[in-house]
Amino acid sequence: MGYKASPETLQIIITSAIAGVTTVVHPLRAASPLVRADVWIGNIRIAGSKSDVTLWEAQALRNADGRHATVGEDSESGATQYTFLGVQFDHTHRAVSLSDKFFRSVCAMPSLKSLTIAEMEVVASRFSYVAVILGTRLCDCYFFIKAVRRRLPALDRGIVQETSPANLPPAAVGLGEGLRHMIENNRKRIVKPTEKASAAIITDASLHGWGAVFILQTPATLKLPE
Repeated sequence: MGYKASPETLQIIITSAIAGVTTVVHPLRAASPLVRADVWIGNIRIAGSKSDVTLWEAQALRNADGRHATVGEDSESGATQYTFLGVQFDHTHRAVSLSDKFFRSVCAMPSLKSLTIAEMEVVASRFSYVAVILGTRLCDCYFFIKAVRRRLPALDRGIVQETSPANLPPAAVGLGEGLRHMIENNRKRIVKPTEKASAAIITDASLHGWGAVFILQTPATLKLPE
């Protein structure tokens, strides 16, 4: 047996150690329970009260210095508006939208009519992520998701290659393009503190058997850190 870790995985571990993520470091070096430390690749977000955040920010900087790591020019203390994981957070208005960079990358994706299998997988994953951010019902795009899902097992079994045409049916392409147009509007979504989760179970049958897909109808999983 072997184990392979990509450079991104290694960087996440190092960044998590600097931030004091409880699942990575010894409890004595972990972040205070009064703050929330989120990490992705080389980005750290510390959320909580201003005083608690300031204290742990100073400790994170000391941790970085002790590991001979440098903090980039994008660091900002006490920010109420910032970008993290492709999302523009606005705590003043309790709103979220797509960051400029992520928005451009989504809009630059090729037409759904001419996707390869590899491109289809990237498009579907990004569309799903954006739908949660902007509050779009994934139920409305179910047959687009279904068309993508049916093609990925063929890739796993070696029937098709990553460079093979996805050949999405016209109905699925129409749903996907509708989702793309919604994304291009990039309207800010106000996050309500009392948002409740609701979901739908969509059943499906074929010659191979019966199945169901569980889809959240509201983006209640997205929460602004206090």
